Amino acid sequence: MTAFAEESVTAALERGLRNAKHLRAKHAPVVAAARSLAKKIDAWDVIVEWAISDAAERGGRPSVPANDNVSIASFLKYLDALGLTPEAEAPTATPGRPATKPAAATPSNKVLAFRQKAQAG
Repeated sequence: MTAFAEESVTAALERGLRNAKHLRAKHAPVVAAARSLAKKIDAWDVIVEWAISDAAERGGRPSVPANDNVSIASFLKYLDALGLTPEAEAPTATPGRPATKPAAATPSNKVLAFRQKAQAG
């Protein structure tokens, strides 16, 4: 099993980009967006610490929320678009076991049967 060093999101992204031999110039905008978001994710904890400190001095609530529910999900979508997630990798057959395609589900009514037939060609 691979041992992963604890590192910033930005550093991990850069390492992943260096090792991704499939990326081309057409991926540049997604790479730029992913880099920008990685920096934001890395800075978020620092921003929250500052806000909590300021709130403690003022005796109120922090001016920013303690968590960000959007950035990580968006970042994972960028990684997926770049083919940097395990699910984006091409599946490989395990030794001794052939890769098989799951059987098509049996349609439950005539409309679904018609749609499946039309999609099949």
